Amino acid sequence: AGEMAELAARHLLSNGVSSIIVANRTFDRAVEVAERFNALPVSFDEIGSQLLDVDIVITSTASPEYVITQSQVKKSLRKRRNRPIFFIDIAVPRDVQPEVNDLNNVYLYDIDDLKGVIELNMAQRQEAAVKAGRIVEEEVVKYEKWLKTLAVVPTIISLRNKAASIIRAEILKSNSALGELTPAQYEAIETLTTSIAEKMLNDPILFLKGKAGRSSLNTYLDLTKNLFNLDNNDTVPQNEESISSVPTKTRIFCSDQGRRKF
Repeated sequence: AGEMAELAARHLLSNGVSSIIVANRTFDRAVEVAERFNALPVSFDEIGSQLLDVDIVITSTASPEYVITQSQVKKSLRKRRNRPIFFIDIAVPRDVQPEVNDLNNVYLYDIDDLKGVIELNMAQRQEAAVKAGRIVEEEVVKYEKWLKTLAVVPTIISLRNKAASIIRAEILKSNSALGELTPAQYEAIETLTTSIAEKMLNDPILFLKGKAGRSSLNTYLDLTKNLFNLDNNDTVPQNEESISSVPTKTRIFCSDQGRRKF
């Protein structure tokens, strides 16, 4: 039971392994290690018999000879009824005879195999890191673009308020001429006036958003305010939602009962 084997035991327990058996040339040492993991201590002589029941074997000794041989494993397979068994040999030199891997339902992994797994994992992590970096860069660009559009938000809100005022005034002006309307007729008028406002505002709003972040933006903002006779004092207070979600097409309508947003 070497230090590497103990480390492996901790990871196995943390990942749901129900029981562990510890073997050591010195039985007292096996008992000492087993107590730390609530495991069963056994002597080296019992390794062969324990192969009948275990599913994973991790070896990490300094033995110059094989601790587990092909004949030992082959003998245990007859009584395992084709249950697979995995050997993870992290010892240098090897503890498990390489020919063990030739047996059916036996899977042997040594240091070289583990290095390959580590290298593959590192490559996958590096690839994931590159992808994550690209995502971050894209989001930074989006965020910077969003920040630049904040300068045009007050003017866009003024445009929307101006359109709402015109719609409200024209509907109120037409009430006497139209007479009593059914809900369907009133809805049709709402849809018509809102559609006109949307189409009128769409191009100016797109134009202003396209100028966001440019040195000429203030000039175009002033021109827009003069062209549409906008009053900055009419801009409504902005919360985070109104700032971040100003649509390209503005859908607003003001009825005689109060403002309603579509």
